[in-house]
Amino acid sequence: MRKIKRRGEEEKDQAKRIKREILRRDDPDSPVEFLNSGCTTLNLALSGKGQDGGWGRGRIFNIVGDGSSGKTLLALEASFGFFNRIKKIKSIIFPKVKKFTICFDNGEGVMDFPVKKMYGKKFYKTVDWKRSPNFESMCRRFIRLSTALKKGEALLYVIDSWDSFQSAKSKKDFMESVQKDEELKGDYDLAVQKYASRKFFPNFCDKMDHNQVDATLCIISQVRARIARFGKTQYRAGGKALDFYTHQVAWIREVERMTKKKHGEGRVYSIKSHAKVERSKVAKPFRESEFIILYDYGLDNLSSMIDYLWGKGKITFHGTEFNNRLQFIKYIERNNFEGDLIHKTEKRWNKVEEAFEKEVRKRKSRY
Repeated sequence: MRKIKRRGEEEKDQAKRIKREILRRDDPDSPVEFLNSGCTTLNLALSGKGQDGGWGRGRIFNIVGDGSSGKTLLALEASFGFFNRIKKIKSIIFPKVKKFTICFDNGEGVMDFPVKKMYGKKFYKTVDWKRSPNFESMCRRFIRLSTALKKGEALLYVIDSWDSFQSAKSKKDFMESVQKDEELKGDYDLAVQKYASRKFFPNFCDKMDHNQVDATLCIISQVRARIARFGKTQYRAGGKALDFYTHQVAWIREVERMTKKKHGEGRVYSIKSHAKVERSKVAKPFRESEFIILYDYGLDNLSSMIDYLWGKGKITFHGTEFNNRLQFIKYIERNNFEGDLIHKTEKRWNKVEEAFEKEVRKRKSRY
C-alpha cells in the first residue's frame, strides 16, 4: 500500500510540473501574474486585482511623474513587496523561487529616503544598490543578470531614473568640452534612444517570450514640460521605445499635502498622490487611483482604502461606526482586519467594473 500511495503522489506531482511547464513555456496566452505595489487601490488600477494584483511580473513597467510625487517610493515599495513575498508566491507560470536579486540602479546617485528605518536593515542589506557609469553599462548589467537567471531564481531591477543616465559618448564629449572650455554642439544624446530601441529592449523581449526568465524591470521617468497649444502639456523622455516596449505606464502626481500640529507648530506629515494608468497590456488601461504616502513609513495602504471607501465621511465597519480615523486604523491593525478591508475595497471596485461589463454583454454577439 505504501508503494502504491507513493507512486500515486509522484504521478500527481509530475502532472502538476507538466501543467506548470506547459503554461509557462508553450502557451502564449498564459495568464500574467503580478507583484504587489504595496497599495490595494493602486493594485486595482494597475491590474484589476487587489490582493493578488499590482505590477506585471516578468514584464516592464514605467513610473512617470514630477518631483516629490512618489516615483522612487513606489519603486521602493515594489522592491520591499518583492523581498517579502516572492518566495511565498504559488505561481503557475514560474518555478518556485528559491533565490532572488533586487538591483536598484540609482543614476541620480542619492537616496534621500531613510530606507533602513522604513523597511529594515535586512532589506537594505539584501538590495544591490548600484550606480552604473553610463546608459549602456546599465543596460548591459541588466541583460547579464537576467540572462544568468536559473530555474527558481528571480530578478527585480529598478532604473532610477531613465533620464539620469547619459550615453558613454555623451559623457565623454561633455568631459572633453569641460577640459577644453568649449561649448557642446548638436548634442541631443540620441545614442540613448537608439541603443534602447535597437539593442536593449529587443534583447530582453527575447527572454520575456513565453516567460523564459523571471525578470521584472521597473523604469522611473521624469516629467518634462511641452510647449504646445493643444494636446498634453507634459511628456517623458525616452522616445518611442518606452511607448512600445513597456507593459504598464503609470503617471503619478501629487494632489494634496496633509498637515498636523504638534506642540503648537504645523508640519506636513503625509501627501496624497494620484496615479493614472496611461498604458497597460496586462489589464484595462486608463484606470485611476489615489494613495497616501506617510513620511518615514511609506505607502499607507489602510488610509488609502479608507479614503476610497468612505472619503471624509463617517466610517461604518462590521456594524460599528467610527468617527475618528486613527482610532479605526488602530482597530483594524489590532484585530488583523486588513484582509477584510481589502476584500471590501475589491468588492466596490469590481461592482463598478462589472456594471460596464454587463452593459457590453447586452450587445449582440459578434460570433
